[in-house]
Amino acid sequence: VGAMRRAYPSRTLKSIAFLVVTTDVRGSAAKSETAREVAALPGRYHVTTLPAGRRTGLVRNAQQVAVFRGGKRIISQNRVDLARLLTFDLFAQGIDSTIRWLDVARVRFGIMRRDEFAGRDVWVVGAEAGDSTSSQFWVDADRWHVLRVIQRDPVAPSDIVDIRFSDFTQVMDIPVPTRIQQYRKGKLEEEQVISDLAPNPEIPARSFDVVRWREVKVAM
Repeated sequence: VGAMRRAYPSRTLKSIAFLVVTTDVRGSAAKSETAREVAALPGRYHVTTLPAGRRTGLVRNAQQVAVFRGGKRIISQNRVDLARLLTFDLFAQGIDSTIRWLDVARVRFGIMRRDEFAGRDVWVVGAEAGDSTSSQFWVDADRWHVLRVIQRDPVAPSDIVDIRFSDFTQVMDIPVPTRIQQYRKGKLEEEQVISDLAPNPEIPARSFDVVRWREVKVAM
């Protein structure tokens, strides 16, 4: 975590907005959905499934998460999102804060080893070799950004979600993933493509209300 932070020391990225196209590749016909995501870093996210009139999406404030459908909250839980923690939050907070959230997520950060992934030398944190179920993350040993996160599904705890980051772009000297793949039981189930990134928009604080759905309009 310290090496990742030292490799990208900038703290100028305070917030970000972007579009996410999620394609479900399960079954014979792929299905895609577009969402607009805004984030106030660290730890606050609002995802609006488009069209916005559906009033459907997800809100995160630290480890509080709420899922809304038709303006009604249908899921409320506490959970550390390792993917967001290690791709965004890490670069907007101190090392100690990130380690604390890793501890909350039950990542055994005292366990570390070298490995290889997607043709890259990596550091694996949180699991011994052969352990594919413990919460863990894989970091490029040369470029110092996360390539893979493994964590239990909060809705179906018996399932392991394997998230892989294959493409990145630099936004205000921070590596932001632009292509993300999610695997379950060894099979690809969805792919996300991130585009139209806008750094440091002004985001109203009420956007991150986990009790009531709020329409979000940001000033770019």
